Amino acid sequence: AQQTEDEANKFGRCIGVRSVSMYGGAPKRDQVYKYRGGVHMIVACPGRLNDFLEGGHIRLDGVFALVLDEADRMLDMGFEPQIRKILEKVPRRRQTLFFTATWPREVRKLAAEILTYPFKVMVGNRDELKGNQD
Repeated sequence: AQQTEDEANKFGRCIGVRSVSMYGGAPKRDQVYKYRGGVHMIVACPGRLNDFLEGGHIRLDGVFALVLDEADRMLDMGFEPQIRKILEKVPRRRQTLFFTATWPREVRKLAAEILTYPFKVMVGNRDELKGNQD
């Protein structure tokens, strides 16, 4: 999350886009302070984001784009309940980007539930997961 925030700030600074990362292991106080200063983008791990939602520290009713990156890994790590809690807090009318390296049944099921008229882009051999050849 921190790396994504750093890159977002680097590219968004010139157009006034501000972001905050929210992840475990870092002081909550600093993350909430930055959020309350006004941000356009929250880059968060599901567990920490739910901590802030449950504590009433943040709101997601103004979200118009939701990105779930590494969805397969989040599901493998047991974050489906946290993802579903987050989905309850964001508007249903939104753009959702759903990135995954693999396409197992659990990922397909979640995608079918949260995506409307999805457009699927697949790169490489879908039957075999492997790193770049270079």
